[in-house]
Amino acid sequence: MELEFKNVIAVVFIMAILIAVSGCTSISNNTTNNTTNITEKNNTDNVNTTTDISADKAKELATQYTGIGVTLGTPTLTTFKGVKVWKVPVSTSGLNKPVDNIYINADTGKRVQ
Repeated sequence: MELEFKNVIAVVFIMAILIAVSGCTSISNNTTNNTTNITEKNNTDNVNTTTDISADKAKELATQYTGIGVTLGTPTLTTFKGVKVWKVPVSTSGLNKPVDNIYINADTGKRVQ
């Protein structure tokens, strides 16, 4: 029971850090972005999901919204709030499952909240 309470406190602490850091940072992206082309084909439609931000770049950008004791998982391309984003899973050290996600706009590299 005491270990579970410590885990809850750790998650709350990390979330507080994430919230505090997200309001204190500015995004300055002066790097060259890679392009990822993914084309899906079904019987009637071709869907082109070209992005300006790669999965690796999205993970790199997401690190500025994390604190100590946080690890980032493998980004996946999805839609969040009507925007094409990279969903980057956030885990705390000691937990084997994501506790939150950071969403990075796949075209601009900015965080979507």
